[in-house]
This record gives sequence, C-alpha cells and structure tokens, in this order.
Amino acid sequence: MNIISQFVLCAAIGSLIGAKKMGNKSILLGGLCSLVPSLDYFIAYFFETTTSLYVWGGITHSIVFCILMAPILGWGIRKYVGKKFSAVFCSFFAFSCLMMHCLSDVLSIQGVGLLEPFSSRRFSLSILSNIDWLSLVPLVIAFVAALIVKDLRHKAMISWFGTFLFVVYVAFAFLNKLSVQSLYEQKLEEQSLRYSRTEVFPVAGAMFLWNCVAQDRDGFWVSYQSNLSRNDFEMELVLRNDYYMFEHEGNLLIDRLEAYTKQYYAVEPMAENVVVLHDLRFGKRGFHSKEYNKSYTIDYSDRENIRISKR
Repeated sequence: MNIISQFVLCAAIGSLIGAKKMGNKSILLGGLCSLVPSLDYFIAYFFETTTSLYVWGGITHSIVFCILMAPILGWGIRKYVGKKFSAVFCSFFAFSCLMMHCLSDVLSIQGVGLLEPFSSRRFSLSILSNIDWLSLVPLVIAFVAALIVKDLRHKAMISWFGTFLFVVYVAFAFLNKLSVQSLYEQKLEEQSLRYSRTEVFPVAGAMFLWNCVAQDRDGFWVSYQSNLSRNDFEMELVLRNDYYMFEHEGNLLIDRLEAYTKQYYAVEPMAENVVVLHDLRFGKRGFHSKEYNKSYTIDYSDRENIRISKR
C-alpha cells in the first residue's frame, strides 16, 4: 500500500483505540506511527540493489521491530498527551498502529518480512496494488470526517465505519482474485496450454484489472483479465531464458534477486555479458508495451564482481 493509504488506515486504528480519551490527537498520532516502518524506503538507498530489495519491507516491517519500537513510541506519545495515560496504553496504541502498517503491506505484491531477522521470507497475498483508489477513498473520507466531528464517540464510530469498509473491500478483493485465477486457469485449459502454477497480481492504478501469469516448462503464459471488460485479452508466451545465467548459479546476488521475484521472472539478453531480468509480477507498462514495470540489469563482465542495478 502507498504511504497515504497507510497513514489514514493507521489514523483510523488510532482513533478506534484512543479517540474517546485523546480526541484528534489519537488520529494524528496513529497516522504518524504508520510512517515509522516506511523509513526503510530511504535506508534502502544506501545498500546494493539486491540487498535494498530486502531492506525495503524488511526488518522495520517485522513483528520483532513492532514489539521493540512500541515502548519507545509509547514513551513519546505519553510525553506528548500527558502522564494521565499509562505507559502500557500508549505502548499498545503504538504497537497496534505499527502492526496495522505491516499487515496492510502483506496485501501488496512485494510483501513484507514479518519474521525478520529470523527469516527473510516475504509474506504477500498480492491482493491490492500500491495505488488502489477504491481502498483509499473511504479511508480518506473517514479520516477527514473524524477530524471535523467534535463528539468523541462519533469520531470512534466514523473510524469504525471507515475501517469496516476497508476490511469488506479487502475481503471482496481476495475472493475476486480467487475467481479471476480460476477463470484464467479455465482459459488455459480451454486452449490446451500447459502450466505448473498460476498466480494473478493487481495492476497499479487500474480498477479490477489483473496481471495473470502461468508458468510453463519453457517460460510463462501471461495475460490481463478484467472484471469490467469482456475483451478477450491475448495470451502471450514469455520465454524464461534462464539458461543465460546457468553459469552463475549459486551467486548470492542472483539467488537473492530470483528469490525476491518468487521465480516469476524472464531474462532478456542486452549485450555481451549483460542481461535484463524482468519481474513478471508487476506486468508491462501498458497492454502493447515491450517494457516491464520492474526490471534489473545484470552485468557479469567481471565474473568475480557481478553488478546488478535497477532499470
């Protein structure tokens, strides 16, 4: 989810917990707590490309981080709102907002490392894109309304309603994804196309548009499916071409990159000793474009110092 969605979502959680005690302060403090895990976005710039992929959505989005950070933020919150609020209440307030941020990112394609530093596994449901207007609008309306309303009970009720709408939309998106994936697999079978696994990913900024990927022995069958269109989107075979990197199997940087894409990638040769790895989960930049939204250049001219960079 994008930073605005997380801000207003955590503001709603803050309001649910503390509106009757803190008023508008609970709304703003909840939103501010949601910004703390996002600091890894800036920290990631100081690391090598493949490492930065795991820094972003890594330790600052883990359960351990939320537990350790909650008392620190709770101390700051208590200092701001007054000592009439217990340290336990303020820490619980901070922990709830931090965890909501992390759990909301589980809905994205990238996912988060909830079990860092014990496991680098990324938990991802691939339900919502980073730009999903239908999930954002109700939260923003609830956020503004809760700030304007003076009655403390009404603030909490509005926040409850906004959060409820978000949960309902997420549940609908999850069921919709399962339905689209089932229809996509049916389409593959109707065309007698082989596949070993399939998954569908939301397209950023689009309403009910899904990027569908099915792995074949030689590559991936990819297509778009939409709930709002009856157009029969073309099925395209994207060759994996991973033999370009067979010689470098076991290289830590390449293994990290392949694991990050969950093996949904295709390799394209660009020049001698230079290839581009496309992350198929994020689709192309338009229906007829040859450019992918997320790609990485791998330069292995120096076999002892392979260089990977974002395109």
